[in-house]
Amino acid sequence: MDPNRYSKNRTIRPDSPWQIVQALFTLGLMVCGFIGIAVHVFGSNQGPMDWVQWVMASTLNMILTAAGLVAAFAFHRYITHISSQQRRSASNLPVYAMMLVGAYFIYRLITTGHW
Repeated sequence: MDPNRYSKNRTIRPDSPWQIVQALFTLGLMVCGFIGIAVHVFGSNQGPMDWVQWVMASTLNMILTAAGLVAAFAFHRYITHISSQQRRSASNLPVYAMMLVGAYFIYRLITTGHW
């Protein structure tokens, strides 16, 4: 067994208490976002056909849906064709978006009393 096998890890330090609080806050906002989305998608009497009818109801809804799909496709292409260092920083964008959704649902819960 090589005695220097773990020598590369000697500079790694544990997270500070502040970093742990930030990570828990991020996780909490993301979980609230997932719960809020799940309640809205599965908690109503609407199904996939109602969603399709909403998309087809007006031209603006179709344009917004198409723009969202194009944006998601472009983001996926961007993420898969950049260097690993850039990928690490760009992959935080969905996390921040989900944190924003979680903050929105927490705000709705506080102001209205329901998701």
